[in-house]
Amino acid sequence: MIKRFVIGLLAVASFQFASAQSDDFGYELSVAGEAKLYRGLKLELEGSMRTQDDAERIDRFVLGAGLSHRLYQSLDKRFSVKASAGFDYLWTYRLAETEIKTDNYVLEADNSVTYAYNETDSYWRNRHRINISLSASYAPNKRWSFSLKETFQYSHFCKVDSIGRTKWRFNDDDELYAKPDPTSKGHKDQTILRSRFSASYDIKGYPIDIFASVEYGCGLNYRVNKWKFTGGYDLKINKKNKLSLYYRYNTENDDDEANGHLVGLGYKIDF
Repeated sequence: MIKRFVIGLLAVASFQFASAQSDDFGYELSVAGEAKLYRGLKLELEGSMRTQDDAERIDRFVLGAGLSHRLYQSLDKRFSVKASAGFDYLWTYRLAETEIKTDNYVLEADNSVTYAYNETDSYWRNRHRINISLSASYAPNKRWSFSLKETFQYSHFCKVDSIGRTKWRFNDDDELYAKPDPTSKGHKDQTILRSRFSASYDIKGYPIDIFASVEYGCGLNYRVNKWKFTGGYDLKINKKNKLSLYYRYNTENDDDEANGHLVGLGYKIDF
């Protein structure tokens, strides 16, 4: 059963990689700590870093904090319901972009076409977001556990002034020339509803839990569809420390984040 589970994860990863060779690749590193304030109430702090552009550039730095409270637990402790809320602050890095102007071009002597275009420099943009979640988990036995989590997420993108931009246009001799034209990004707000289903299996005789999840995000005040497919395992160092290694594939119809593959390593400690 375990072999079939692992083979299934590898098959999904292989299919995604084969079907999206042009997608981006990056890695993610995170450190988290969790403290029990009193029965059923926990505080969690986390910091993370992610790369992009085939792991050659920084994508974001994130600092976050959250509270979770158990609302219900059955007498046999197999079923429970939890509510949580959190705040994250993000420093995100946008790569330089080139925009082709298809309505402004010159037909060359060899019948090739040269287009006018805009070059926008890379820049940093800060963002903060608030998450409110309700989740339910069920463990039919000591090995398997399943969970469903619904999250309402509000994100505020901060304003950015003076982003370098150059417009390349044609002169009277049909030659391209550079025209500096700095631009800016105004603030914007986005809300999205995320639904995530997860399953995990505790391998008997080993300090390892393997897990997989699928998450769908639907924009509420803007049009977007986001999917995340994740598989990995937790290595329990002891009762208070664990390491997580995972693979994730992201796909969405949103320009704010690129489709791609992500390999992550996380460390978590319980205080």
